[in-house]
Amino acid sequence: MAQFCPLCGRSKPEEALFCNDCKDKIEKEYEVDVPKGEGGMDAVGQELTERSVEAKKENPDLPTDTLSKDTGPRKNKSRLFWGLLLLGILLVAGFFYYGETVRKGNLDRLQWDAAVKENSVSGYLTYMQAFPKGKYYTLAEENLVKLKGNEAETWRTLQSSDNRAELRDFLTQYPESPYTPLVKKRLDSLAWVATLNDNTAESYSDYMVASQSGELPGDYFGNAQERYEMLFQSYPVTKSDLDSIRLTVDGFFTALSALKANEITKYMAPVVFRFFNSGGGQREKIVGDLIITGARTQAPTVQFLPNTAAVAYEKTDIEHYKVNVPVQKSYVDGGQQKTVSGYIVQMELDRNFRILTLTERKPSADAF
Repeated sequence: MAQFCPLCGRSKPEEALFCNDCKDKIEKEYEVDVPKGEGGMDAVGQELTERSVEAKKENPDLPTDTLSKDTGPRKNKSRLFWGLLLLGILLVAGFFYYGETVRKGNLDRLQWDAAVKENSVSGYLTYMQAFPKGKYYTLAEENLVKLKGNEAETWRTLQSSDNRAELRDFLTQYPESPYTPLVKKRLDSLAWVATLNDNTAESYSDYMVASQSGELPGDYFGNAQERYEMLFQSYPVTKSDLDSIRLTVDGFFTALSALKANEITKYMAPVVFRFFNSGGGQREKIVGDLIITGARTQAPTVQFLPNTAAVAYEKTDIEHYKVNVPVQKSYVDGGQQKTVSGYIVQMELDRNFRILTLTERKPSADAF
């Protein structure tokens, strides 16, 4: 006989019809005695023969073939057994059919619905890898090719885009795109421009955090760190000192924008050691040069807009003040008004809060 149980497929004794577990289950659930195998069936035959002999002795006229038939409970049990066996085989076959056909078909559909909802290259690739013979494999392949074509076209339109949301959407839709490094570089550049426009210690800190977390490539991390240190107020603040510094900063840049000589002079020390990109000198000479330069144009061309709320300062041992202040510049270029952010003006003031040195850090090498 077979070495494996026809119900569960596990190994069984050679002479038995089922394994011990299946035999016990049938006898318990259906209240029948399962024959032990070929030996068991021979025992049944032997019992029938003995019964026939006893019956013949009691009734000599009874036909032998009738006596040999088992018309009692054992015959009914045998029929029930074979019916249960057939039912068990059908159940096993049905289970495997469901597992291989119905369940797999449902998983195919669920994975496909997820791929369509995501509508991305990676989503369709995941479906194709999971179901190489799936019902929707061809359609997934077509959608994949279509997305690849859309990917290139979308990137062409985004190369000059200032919309950071659209660029992030591209990375979500095409996570494995060959254009990913270029998109991230574009995002980094736009984030840096926004940081310069804000031009505060907080904005530079936010940029550094985004770079360190991997959200941005961080091409401008060094610049951000340097500017953050310039605008971060690490020195303990004395309110009276800070108020005097802000008065000097605001008054000086207002006078400089209007090119008012007397007002400019009021905020400068008698000797200025450095003034923007020029060398130092007497304040009267510096102011005179500014007026001459301004007279060559019909109206002032540059407006200075300091952010006095973001001023950071440090007091030195000789009671001078090193001051950093964010500044915007607004100017006319080709008849159009333009505004450039990201300047940081560095000043040193004496104990009377007059300007000793003044330099500026531009937002970029080609900035105005």
